[in-house]
Amino acid sequence: MQNFLNSVSGVIWGLPMLIFFIFTAIRLTVKGKFFQFKNLRFIFNETLGKIFIKSKKDSISDFSVYCSVLGACIGTGNIVGVATAIYSGGPGTVFWMILSAAFSMMTAYGENYLGILYKRKDRYGNISGGAFSYIANGLNMKALAKIYAFLSLMSVMGMGNMAQSNSISDSLKSSFDVPTLITGIIVAVLCLVVVNGGFKVIAKLQTIIVPIMTVMFFALSVMVIIKFKQNILPCIITICKEAFSLKSIRGFGIYKAAKFGISRGVFSNEAGLGSSTIIHSQSNDSDGMNQGLWAMVEVFTDTVVMCSVTAIVLLVSTNYNENNLYGAELSAFSYSLIGEFGKKGIGLLTAIFAFSSLSSCCFYGEKSFEYAFNKKSLPIYKCLYVILSFTGCTKSPELIWSFADICNGLMAIPNLFALNMLIKEIEFPVKRNFKKSGITTVKS
Repeated sequence: MQNFLNSVSGVIWGLPMLIFFIFTAIRLTVKGKFFQFKNLRFIFNETLGKIFIKSKKDSISDFSVYCSVLGACIGTGNIVGVATAIYSGGPGTVFWMILSAAFSMMTAYGENYLGILYKRKDRYGNISGGAFSYIANGLNMKALAKIYAFLSLMSVMGMGNMAQSNSISDSLKSSFDVPTLITGIIVAVLCLVVVNGGFKVIAKLQTIIVPIMTVMFFALSVMVIIKFKQNILPCIITICKEAFSLKSIRGFGIYKAAKFGISRGVFSNEAGLGSSTIIHSQSNDSDGMNQGLWAMVEVFTDTVVMCSVTAIVLLVSTNYNENNLYGAELSAFSYSLIGEFGKKGIGLLTAIFAFSSLSSCCFYGEKSFEYAFNKKSLPIYKCLYVILSFTGCTKSPELIWSFADICNGLMAIPNLFALNMLIKEIEFPVKRNFKKSGITTVKS
């Protein structure tokens, strides 16, 4: 089964898919006149710089949305996903992961701008937004929107559910020797509580968990990097060198590095999948540009910053391809080098972040299920989500990661197609008058 899934994943994430992602990101970057590179200060001023401004009563704040999206990304993608990428494609994957994320900031901007532009209320009176909304209402392709919703649902079950629950059991087994069966039961029970809660509950939970766990993650990472500070420069040199190597001594090379770097980057920040638009559309904000800016910060925070930190930790502290360690085990080994508390600390962080992802992705799946089928059948989805959370804890990690890769690739195709077809509908920020309120835009 593993060989079959690897073959399918290899076809889906082949050269055409990589070109599709890169083409879309570069096209949006050019249309936006390289906004993310020239106006990074403005982007942060308009988002994180305003987190202490109170939102309207009973409304979901932009910061809560930001934490909810990061809750779905940070953890498995940053801690386990980076380790998996380096194991599979070598150190060069880090360069391509960061570079693709820098361009993909505009992909995230574009899809969230469209998500707000085309969000509607469904027949139940609830907000219906996300990629399936702009595919149906923007392209007038309702059948494709249904297909996307179904693929999104499958991606949630694989990437958002089973891969996350597997990381929980894997990290707790490695760090605390907790039996996978026990972990599976606990995760299933907690998941049952989450699926019966609303998005406001999830948002409040993420607003507390994400900032605290992020600070703890950086604290542990800095300790490892300081201990092996003499390896920082050689690490950076190796990353850059192997990113462009035709065939390195370890058998990787530029194509493999780019392939795993971009695919793991997508797994981490979700730019190009359209999934973050589901949460952003729940905001009372009707300004697609504002939500687009927040989406750009999410990609930057998740991949450019946190994935880089994880990669440096792994590469300065271990010879990653000689210990036969994979995913969470490789991460746990690196952090254990600063002591037992490092091993247990990163194991606990991985488990909590993974459960955070499990919680946010549950809402992705719920909205996708509603669109693909109907709201009356939601109990079926909730039961299946809980069952798979248990199953994910007990299955082979490589099998689950391969399945997640396949789901991501299939889900990205209709979303990237819609982004390219609707690009003229997107208003891009061009420049900021810092003395007056508002953003000068150009509609391309």
